[in-house]
Amino acid sequence: MKENTNLLLKIKGALYGVALGDALGAPLEFMTEEQIRSQYGRVTEMIGGGWLDVSPGEVTDDTQMTIAVADGILSRSDNPLPYIGRNFVRWINSGPKDVGNTCRVAISMAHRRGACTREEWMRVGRDTNDIMHGKTAGNGALMRTIYPILYYTGAQQRQMVADIGKMTHYNEESTTSCLLYAGLVEKALKGVSLSIRRNKEKHNPTGYVIDSYFCALDAVASTNTFEEAIIAAVNRGGDADTIGAIAGGLAGAIYGYDQIPPRWIGKLDPEIRCKLDYYAESAEENRRGNNDQNSFRNPSGGNRL
Repeated sequence: MKENTNLLLKIKGALYGVALGDALGAPLEFMTEEQIRSQYGRVTEMIGGGWLDVSPGEVTDDTQMTIAVADGILSRSDNPLPYIGRNFVRWINSGPKDVGNTCRVAISMAHRRGACTREEWMRVGRDTNDIMHGKTAGNGALMRTIYPILYYTGAQQRQMVADIGKMTHYNEESTTSCLLYAGLVEKALKGVSLSIRRNKEKHNPTGYVIDSYFCALDAVASTNTFEEAIIAAVNRGGDADTIGAIAGGLAGAIYGYDQIPPRWIGKLDPEIRCKLDYYAESAEENRRGNNDQNSFRNPSGGNRL
């Protein structure tokens, strides 16, 4: 892997990676690898279509929820969950094309309850897990977890990654996957050479978080460029948009924004590109100026989260 060493390019690469993996994979969602091969050969461009009938370059819930998280963090970085939650409710009420079942149940419950605080959202997460009889190990938290990894550092990063995921997916497998992913992305941001071993166990590209995590890692481990990683991730089909987004976040942090194909970037909505640029600059600025990386206190001396 020829890794980029510029922090801003890595952060920007990770954010764009999520959106581009999402957009490239969206038309292939729920198709099998054989169906993709038969209909398209090998998808390397933003083709559009699929069961969601997306336009070429159109993103889905993976990117939309990532944006909701980023906006919430930048609204109040020391206590972002109420703002992220408000964004989730506003997003689901806007009638998105695609919403995961666990996210739908949790966010709808939070809306009915008027959940506003971190503690209320944690209760929503726990109650959602109870209602769904523990079947909340989907990839809906992992797909949106890139921004707290990019923005925060140290213990605060780990706490935020876990808490933001638990808002909807109060599940040990989900939380563990998010934290493992955070560790890999953090190493990539710091320029630590990653040696990701291909998993010997065959994982199907399902929405189960463990499957999605290892399928995404395998795509990155088996390739040598950003473009190759995303193409490998989405052409397996299944939950292709989310697996593409997860692989894209890691591959973007490894290779950097300048290694992303411009033809893909040009297909994204200009408003989304503007948001991603702003989020990247804000995260880089926070990392550069964070003198106490493990502090949970806000500038006014507020309490620990």
